[in-house]
Amino acid sequence: MNYGSINSKGVVEKSDIVGIYGQNGSGKTALVEALDILRYCITGLTVPYDSYAGILSRIDPVMITTDFFVERPGAKYKVRYTVFIRANEEQNKIEIYKEKLTYWTQGTKWKDEHDMEFENPYYNCDDLLSQKTLRIKSEHESKLKSIGFLFSMQNLALVCSQKYTSVFFNPIVFKAIDELERNKATVAFSDVIKGIMQFGLVDLNVIKVKQLGTINNNQLIPINVHRETESTITQECIPLCISGVTEIPADYYNQVHDAIEAINIALKSIVPNLQIELEKKMELERPDGTRAIQVEVYSIRDNKRFLIKYESEGIKRIISILNYLISVFNNPGVCLVVDELDSGIFEYLLGELLGMMNKEMKGQLIFTSHNLRVLEKLDAKNIVCSTINPDNRYIRLTGIEKNNNKRDFYIRAITVGGQKEELYDEDDLLAMGYAFRKAGKPNADRIKLSFSHDFEKKLNAGND
Repeated sequence: MNYGSINSKGVVEKSDIVGIYGQNGSGKTALVEALDILRYCITGLTVPYDSYAGILSRIDPVMITTDFFVERPGAKYKVRYTVFIRANEEQNKIEIYKEKLTYWTQGTKWKDEHDMEFENPYYNCDDLLSQKTLRIKSEHESKLKSIGFLFSMQNLALVCSQKYTSVFFNPIVFKAIDELERNKATVAFSDVIKGIMQFGLVDLNVIKVKQLGTINNNQLIPINVHRETESTITQECIPLCISGVTEIPADYYNQVHDAIEAINIALKSIVPNLQIELEKKMELERPDGTRAIQVEVYSIRDNKRFLIKYESEGIKRIISILNYLISVFNNPGVCLVVDELDSGIFEYLLGELLGMMNKEMKGQLIFTSHNLRVLEKLDAKNIVCSTINPDNRYIRLTGIEKNNNKRDFYIRAITVGGQKEELYDEDDLLAMGYAFRKAGKPNADRIKLSFSHDFEKKLNAGND
């Protein structure tokens, strides 16, 4: 949404909301998964193997490219980060084996380009003790000479290969930046690395479909908690048990309590007769010496109080994401990514909520949905459609007039066409009836025979 204004002016001009629509299996969730993988990479964490082993392999690596806009006091940067990842089936690990980082500083226009590329040779390497001279590749080496460790990367590469983390975004580089001599190049590098890592740790929130399962199974409701100390700012997710007692670290209790209060303020406008309550049960000391507070979560509706597990899935879903929505509504640096935002939420309410967010929101919201009501509340530029072409998976609708109903226009584009790519595979749809008839034929005689046999047994039993 703000890509053009950032490129031309270096400013974020408007709220940034993007809804992704398309048929099942057309890549909507894949985009959410890619952003989740990116979050692990830019925060110096290991990408979890169990979550992504099924979609990654060693012989078929994946490339993720993302553009960032970093604004620090007195400076602005446009950044492009590309990461190559693959699965190591022998070690059950995800390898971040190659990375590219390019950034531009803003003057009267974007200039002073810095680029760096590094491929880690230590993955699956038997020669770890050899004295290799590893260095970044760059077309602008002269600008980066003052960042010495970029030209002596063997120790950093070895550590990152053992931890399966990024060589650019990790605690070692974050700490080393502060020890560099301050000049134009080191300040720009520091701003970019710290800005993107802070974004990943604090402001990038990805809510996947897996979270829905924990809610629907009456297990957990995740609560987004913002926590600040003298030296750190962190954004964490505290899971609250739906049907039992939750132990919250004592240091986080006040933040969780404040989050519940904020949720209640917003909840009044969505479900007027509903509030939630965090009941403090007892405080205890854990075996490791830290203190925790046991709590239970209750609903209060029409002066009746009961455990939140008895609420509908839709209400629990709203509660679980509401604090995230509050955060992205009020903070321009926050990016919230939600898969299947419409799940369990009344379509009229969802449309009104997103219409309001589009007008007043300060942050960035990216969501996938199947509910077409939202199309009537957003501008055409806010909608991205997934296609059936894997080489051009995401497009925006073209040819929409101001007086067009975007919901009707989208359905017409599916059935009639007229876009750059096909949005739906009509061949499969036309074959649906034939497939159902064919699927039923092999068992038809057996089903009839079984029915007749069961009916005869019941009839005989009645006669007896």
